[in-house]
Formats: sequence, structure tokens, C-alpha cells
Amino acid sequence: MRGIIVLIFAVFLFSFNLFAEPLKTAETKDIINLAKSFKGKTVVVFWAPWCPHCMREMRMLRNSPDFIKKHNIQIIGITKPADERYAESTIKEEKFPFRFFTGSVALHKDMMKIDAVPYTKVYNSKGEAEDDEYGSQTLEDLELMIN
Repeated sequence: MRGIIVLIFAVFLFSFNLFAEPLKTAETKDIINLAKSFKGKTVVVFWAPWCPHCMREMRMLRNSPDFIKKHNIQIIGITKPADERYAESTIKEEKFPFRFFTGSVALHKDMMKIDAVPYTKVYNSKGEAEDDEYGSQTLEDLELMIN
């Protein structure tokens, strides 16, 4: 009986990680290649699951499939290794339909001007950065960034 209780308790404690899909680590070249392989714009959001401004932006994007389709954009979320476990469970819980990666230290240094989130960067289909902004973006902000 004691063994069953311990097993149930262990499953309860770790269940959020057992079912959350592990994030792959991405380098700068990986994100550039994803942008090049897409025939529209790529919106990369550097975010953290503990950041209310990041969550506002990610939820807005999740709730705007018509905007994403109309503007032919793909969304990629990048988090830091320290936030990986929490990000995995947040992605699952929030049902975010985008691609997510843990960014390597080099990726964060290459792509971000300063170390702050949220940070949104737009790439064209040639893999070239076109615009970037710090802070939580609105759909109107994103429309200006991608046009």
C-alpha cells in the first residue's frame, strides 16, 4: 500500500513534465534556416513563461489565427535554458500552436540587442532580419513590423 501511495505522489509531482514535449535547442543558423524555408515572414518571439508581457503577446498570437493566415507568417518562440521546464508545461497548458525552442547562449547573443523579454524579431524568406521591437506587441504593431 505504501508503495502505491509513493508511486501516485511521484506521478502527481512530475506529471507536468512527463507529458510536456521537450524543447529542442536552437542555434542562430537553425532559426535563419526556418525563416528561409518559409514562403512568408517569420516572427520570432523571445519570451519567458514567468513574464506577464510575454504571455500577453503569446496569447494574443494564439488567439489570432486569421491574422497569422492573412499575413502568411509563422511564429517561433525562443526561451532560455533556465526557463525550459516551465516553458514546456506552459506551452502545453496554454495550447500554443507554434514552434518553440530553447535558444542557445550564442543564439541569444546573436539575435538580441539586450537581454530582455519579450523581444520580437521579424525575418523575411531570405533569412534577413527586417524589424525588431522590445516589449509586448499588439496586432497593429506586428502588422507594421511585417509590412
